Amino acid sequence: MIKNIRAYAVILLFLWSTFSYADTPNKVVVTINVGQNPAGIAVTPDNLFAYVANNNNNSIPGDDTVSVLNLTYNAVEQTISDSSFNEPYTVTINATGTKAYVTNSNSSTVTIIDIATNTVTGTIGGFDGPSGFAITPDGSHAYVNNYGGPIAGSGNGTTVNVVDLNSNTIIGSPITVGQAPASLAITPDGAYVYVISYVDGNPGTGTISIINTKDNTVQLNAITGFSGPFAIAITPNGKYAYVTNFGSNNFSPVGTTVSVVNLSSNSIVATIAVGIQPSGIAIAPDGSYAYISNYHTLYDGPNFTDLTASQGTVSIINIHTNKIVSPTIKVGLSPDAIAISPDGQFAYITNYTSNTVSVIPLLGLYDINRLRPIYYQQLDETTTKLEQAGLL
Repeated sequence: MIKNIRAYAVILLFLWSTFSYADTPNKVVVTINVGQNPAGIAVTPDNLFAYVANNNNNSIPGDDTVSVLNLTYNAVEQTISDSSFNEPYTVTINATGTKAYVTNSNSSTVTIIDIATNTVTGTIGGFDGPSGFAITPDGSHAYVNNYGGPIAGSGNGTTVNVVDLNSNTIIGSPITVGQAPASLAITPDGAYVYVISYVDGNPGTGTISIINTKDNTVQLNAITGFSGPFAIAITPNGKYAYVTNFGSNNFSPVGTTVSVVNLSSNSIVATIAVGIQPSGIAIAPDGSYAYISNYHTLYDGPNFTDLTASQGTVSIINIHTNKIVSPTIKVGLSPDAIAISPDGQFAYITNYTSNTVSVIPLLGLYDINRLRPIYYQQLDETTTKLEQAGLL
């Protein structure tokens, strides 16, 4: 009897502690194991699934994959493998939720996944180390930045391609932008594409080029003064862009800021100190907060040796004030990309070195129905452990 009373006390304590998360947003509630070196992540429009590009930086045979996460139970539902995957880097899902586009950073292709069947239906060729894929609001075209890969060499690309998504082919000539275009974003009205160029990662050398989608003319290096820009997100009202300054690819000098760009004047209007090596960024659908992943992975040895991941974190920026707000959220090692569910309730962070995805609720009690399956799953696991220990 005493043994059972203790066991039930443990279970009640567990339930109290886990359900308290529903009252306390901005904490990691679940960590999901995925594939090797998860990089890009995207959530389907119905909030039910996420697709994760496993970059497989160590080139382990067969580990260039895409993980499909069931977001009801926060578990891997399927792992997609295909010969076209070559260091998959980003995932972009169209507005209808029918297709996912995966950039292969070590090749010349983008892989197309049919979401209904989770099968690869084809590829789009003609790129060089593609590292970003942005779809126009009408769903007809995409813009793909060529960071540099097998042709020019990593970091030596200088172009963006336009893709007709009806024919899945590149149209027109490559658009010249700055060196090492790392990411890009389209304004909500579809009028402009903002392309950040990493260049060499040194302070102040990074740029933004602006493409007019009406005729695909470009204002080359229109905005300057970034330091290893790595990711860009535009506010839902189309007024501002937020850019993470990662710093050098050799991790020295190290970036620690986010730049705020006014899209009317095309100028940097604020610089916000965040964590070490800010990498990914996502803005809540209501435009209230920006979430930034801090990669925090540095060389501990001399001459760029002993690359070591330290505590990864997520910083939160209040967009109305451009101030950091509490808490700073601890996640896994080398947090890379962030995706926020379309309903604005959860953030999903890929941890590149940990091979995991962190799940963070962004609201309070309204999340209880979405969180309940997580708690029941964890309760089952706790009960099983108590039974194995002879406490039940």
